[in-house]
Amino acid sequence: MNSSKRQGFTLVEMLVVMGIIAVLVAASVVGYSRVTASAEKAKCNELVKNVHTAMMAIYNENNGAWPRALINGQQRAVLDENAALPLAKYLGLRTENGRLAGYDKFGIVSPWATQVIKAKGNSADLGTKVPSGGTIDTHRLGYAIDTEGTGKILNAQVGSGTLNVRATAMVWCGGKDGFVEDDFARGLRKDDVYSWRVGDLLYE
Repeated sequence: MNSSKRQGFTLVEMLVVMGIIAVLVAASVVGYSRVTASAEKAKCNELVKNVHTAMMAIYNENNGAWPRALINGQQRAVLDENAALPLAKYLGLRTENGRLAGYDKFGIVSPWATQVIKAKGNSADLGTKVPSGGTIDTHRLGYAIDTEGTGKILNAQVGSGTLNVRATAMVWCGGKDGFVEDDFARGLRKDDVYSWRVGDLLYE
């Protein structure tokens, strides 16, 4: 009669357990990545919405007039440090001596670029790479305004093409990898964020 007792797990059992653990870990990582990506996109959506709201507040408070900095900035179609300055008080951006300061010193940038600027501090510049893709420069928000008072923005420079939108102000932001000019489809890609609806496009 064999009175020996079984001790521990066999190699096969150990491999099975390790395999199950690996599957659970992989599923958790994928789930976490999706939640994180969704949260980042939500932050970007909120930023674009808030900037658009701030622009309309300025427009209404000035009886249908735009600040000179925003008009001049349309040549670049980007909310850089100059164009973003009139929006500072509406968005809570820090200013020093009439210039943007802190995390917003380059203008209004996406949440992904903001993280990089926070980490890099004074060593950050427009050419600093953002881990998710692009540079700080490609993560700055774009905009266009209706300077004619027609309720339409014609030939807005978005990427490598132009858009015509029924709007008083329009704002957009590149997605996680920034704005890629070569990838121009309705002005933006699916992962980008914009303040207008597809139905607002007059024609492509």
